[in-house]
Amino acid sequence: MSTVLEIEDAVAKLPEPEFQTFAAWFDQTRASRVDDAFESAILGGHFDEMAARAMRDHQAGKTIALDEFLRRA
Repeated sequence: MSTVLEIEDAVAKLPEPEFQTFAAWFDQTRASRVDDAFESAILGGHFDEMAARAMRDHQAGKTIALDEFLRRA
């Protein structure tokens, strides 16, 4: 049996209080990993061109305020 299947089986068998504890831990761990990946992407320059384009568009008057955007939606 694979490790993932063993983990799935073990989680499925947890009593509710322990499942809730595990779920909270897992949610926090997943969020932390996403944050770390996002930070690495930023530090690696993966958003530099997108940010530069956004700044150029804003300086050229091609943007609107968020409240205006939401009102139009």
